[in-house]
Amino acid sequence: MPLRLAIIGAGYWGEKLLRVFRTIADVDVRVACDSDAQRRAAVAGEIEMADTVPSLLGRDDVDAVLIATPPSTHYALARDILKAGKHCWVEKPLAMRAVDGRELVDLARRHERTLFVDETFLYDPLLQRAKSWIDAGRLGTLYHLSFERLGMGRIRRDSNVWWNSAPHDLSILRYLVPRPVEHVDIRHFSYLQPGIADVAAGTVALAGGVSAHIYLSWMSPLKLASIVAVGSGGMLHYEGRFGQRALKFFDYEIADPQQVIDNVVPIRHFAAAETVAGSDEEPLALAAAAFVDAVRHDTLPPSAGEHSQHVVELLERGAA
Repeated sequence: MPLRLAIIGAGYWGEKLLRVFRTIADVDVRVACDSDAQRRAAVAGEIEMADTVPSLLGRDDVDAVLIATPPSTHYALARDILKAGKHCWVEKPLAMRAVDGRELVDLARRHERTLFVDETFLYDPLLQRAKSWIDAGRLGTLYHLSFERLGMGRIRRDSNVWWNSAPHDLSILRYLVPRPVEHVDIRHFSYLQPGIADVAAGTVALAGGVSAHIYLSWMSPLKLASIVAVGSGGMLHYEGRFGQRALKFFDYEIADPQQVIDNVVPIRHFAAAETVAGSDEEPLALAAAAFVDAVRHDTLPPSAGEHSQHVVELLERGAA
């Protein structure tokens, strides 16, 4: 029997989910629901539309529900989906409060249902390779990571750049460096809308002296989804924008500062040693396949609720 899906939210991201899940074998996207009449009309010819969320959740021909709605709605919708005994895919972030994230994880466990968060980048093979380089010690002792997620838009009115963009980078940070976080210090700046930050920047300190810098902006002439990781024996750069995806490894050697007489420590060697181009595989499609596999085989993917609840904890610690 195919896995029978429903979608709550037929807007920008809901349309992407509809397209991607329809490409997976033995998956039947049956019904959608949206409170906006214009969005309902836009997809009405493609998929059956339910009148309300309760009527959708009451259907026996729906096994799992995908949430593609604003962040503030995630917790309540995911709670109702899990209580209805259905598997749940939820857009990032899992919830807007750590206590709510933990409740959802507990609900999924008690109802024996999959709770999956769409932290899409964790399913990019390039990022997985970056993790393998770090884990294998190719960078030596890890020092520092820098995350930049910049662009013009999509400027939201219902939540700020921190809650919309930081879930990507915090989930990647936890994936690449699964160490306890000792300190989160983020500054928020609101230029376009009072009380809604469109720029956020700051640092995260991890156990063992590893530091991370995070810079997020909805107002930038550059469009980046970039990560740099620096270690004692090498560096890497990952660019995650679709169509621009690439991973590079850099060799470098610095002279011993204790043996340098001059005021400048010489760089003896620095060069790009390896470049891996991104494939045509779409990370969102890989994430969708991972969700289906988790439902069918009860696996624990990298963005399972058990992992993503810790991202919500970090978001809460860095919130304005």
